[in-house]
Amino acid sequence: MLLNIPKSLKELAKLLPCSLYVVGGYIRNSILGIKGEDIDICGAITVDELAKVLEKSKFQVKIKNKLVGTALISSGEAKFEFSSFRREFYKEGGLHTPEKVEFIDSLQEDAKRRDFTCNCIYYDIANDKFIDIYGGIQDTKNKILKTIETPDFVFAHDGLRILRLFRFECELNFKIDKATLAGAIKFSSNVRDISGERVIYEITCILHSGKRYPGYSKPNAYLKVFKQFNKFKLWPVFGIDCAKIKLNMVKKVEHKSQGFLIDLVDTVKPISISYYLNLILTNSFGLNKKMVATYINILSGYYDALNRLQNKEYFFKYFDNFPLIYKLLVHKSKYLANKYDFFYRYIISHKLIITIKDLKVSGEDIRKNYPTVKPYRYNAILESLLSDVFEGKLENNKSVLVKAVEQKLKYL
Repeated sequence: MLLNIPKSLKELAKLLPCSLYVVGGYIRNSILGIKGEDIDICGAITVDELAKVLEKSKFQVKIKNKLVGTALISSGEAKFEFSSFRREFYKEGGLHTPEKVEFIDSLQEDAKRRDFTCNCIYYDIANDKFIDIYGGIQDTKNKILKTIETPDFVFAHDGLRILRLFRFECELNFKIDKATLAGAIKFSSNVRDISGERVIYEITCILHSGKRYPGYSKPNAYLKVFKQFNKFKLWPVFGIDCAKIKLNMVKKVEHKSQGFLIDLVDTVKPISISYYLNLILTNSFGLNKKMVATYINILSGYYDALNRLQNKEYFFKYFDNFPLIYKLLVHKSKYLANKYDFFYRYIISHKLIITIKDLKVSGEDIRKNYPTVKPYRYNAILESLLSDVFEGKLENNKSVLVKAVEQKLKYL
């Protein structure tokens, strides 16, 4: 078996003073019959040396991280991720980022820093041959996920590898080797050392793993992983305060992340949904404030609909996100989903003023006309004006609304 190597990559290999190798997912996927485009390459040369060698060639080198020796090599539309052969040293814990890196000229030593046998197959471009130190070709054919060295060696100082293990299980429809799974469980606390952004990325990839390789991945592959998280009580390592999550809505809705959060809330049953979601999404998953606010609004809209919040109050809060809320609500209660949808369409067809931003007056107008009013009062005043406009008590006219503020100040 030969690997399909692009012509430009063969040309690149001829320019370097060392052997150049393809490694990782491109080889694994080629063995599986999955068409791949991203090609990772490596060799015994530093990125500075690489840039100097290719300086006057048709290849451009963009150094990504000099400390760990990674670069992007491109020529026209052809792009290759390059990494220098290296040995990595880690602090205690699962931080993922090595404390120290030593650049080396040994492929065998470079292989020891990798994770699973299916990702540790090298291909010598110049000589058209595989170098398979850990039996990765056979494990790939057998659809087995297995660590290259002992599970302790692979997982002891890198929590991200544990999440990648479960993601690959979903995406590739592989089975995890028993010893590898036991090692992942043993060192699962290392997941706490990974950044929230990377955790949410991996969880999102797991949730949508069925779409990674259409026709190869199973649509609901994520359920297998989540059931494993339940079985081995892994959720607390993500900062989630329950051992098991009842998986229900995530199986029904298109937006898996929202469905998962509903299942989480339904399991935990927090006193305050918005407070709990803010805590989880900010502290555990590291989402930015805008994304957190959007998630909270959508899910609060879902639960307030189930609690039958009055139409006016409901749409003052959730009008902008209602189309997304509807897609969740219809899976729980078609009656309530259609009830609120009817009023939503009524608002649109009758061009009702439903949000503060649609008022012909703003906080700046209040400041100019009523300079003694404290800014913290603006929102309450505008909400009261919005209510009156919505009910037809006031015309949505700037001069009318500015004048009406005086009356509001007596009560707000």
